[in-house]
Amino acid sequence: MNHAKKNRAMISAAVLAIVAAAAVACSSLSSTVATTKSTSSPASLTDSQVTSLLQSGLKQADQKKWSAATTIFKHVLAINPSNVYADYDLGWIAQSTANSDEAISYYKKALAANAAYTPAMYNEAILLETSQPQQAIAIYQKILSIDPKASSAYLRLALVQAEQGDMAAAKASDAKAVSLDPALSKYKLPAKN
Repeated sequence: MNHAKKNRAMISAAVLAIVAAAAVACSSLSSTVATTKSTSSPASLTDSQVTSLLQSGLKQADQKKWSAATTIFKHVLAINPSNVYADYDLGWIAQSTANSDEAISYYKKALAANAAYTPAMYNEAILLETSQPQQAIAIYQKILSIDPKASSAYLRLALVQAEQGDMAAAKASDAKAVSLDPALSKYKLPAKN
């Protein structure tokens, strides 16, 4: 495996762990929102059920019980067809089980529900880096317009830019990534001729 692919694989593994933690945080946020609503209305009962299902699905996914987690997240979508977290989590499961096309489809659904949901953008960009690098670059740039402190997006952007031979842009993106998170300095840009 060449140096760039090894770096990208190491970053991908670390990023998937970060994204999984973000999914838990997002579901925790939805739990907080759901519990602050009145429990006397049918809508809040549905919110409570959805929150409980999302938490259950995340537990199943954490244990790599993909089929059970998928069933739960699809049940969430039956209750709430535009639930960004369920679509995102289904995308993450598809990505984790090497089904890129299905993952992208779910990420697009999550983004249709919330166009600024950067975890879905980020994972979609990772999947597109090799096959559609210019689209991946555009997605990373969109993430950075939403969150200018997204150090890992700068790093991934730098790696794709370097693979595309744009070393000046890659070095600038890499420098920004490292300035935001010095621990990212361990990932080196591939040398391009």
